[in-house]
Amino acid sequence: MIEKQMKKAAGTAEWEAICRRCGRCCYEKIDYRGKIFYTTKPCCHLDTGSKLCRVYQQREQLQTDCVRLTPELVAAGILPHDCPYVQDTSSKKVGNED
Repeated sequence: MIEKQMKKAAGTAEWEAICRRCGRCCYEKIDYRGKIFYTTKPCCHLDTGSKLCRVYQQREQLQTDCVRLTPELVAAGILPHDCPYVQDTSSKKVGNED
């Protein structure tokens, strides 16, 4: 049920409202044997003071390795376990430690 609600909300103001603007998803990640590890290197467009993207509306065009967060990516386990997107899903695959 929750996953269906998330799919409906993706890309909407309701979807964006789930985010608490911690900025952790904007740090480089390493996938090692299916487990995601976060690095200490933020995206060059992340304002580390405000934890907001300086080019949010154009991020996918200006930063080609930036991907739009979708329910499918949440389910793939790329976000920290305490991310609100992860907490709002019942998928067993999400929830990698940060």
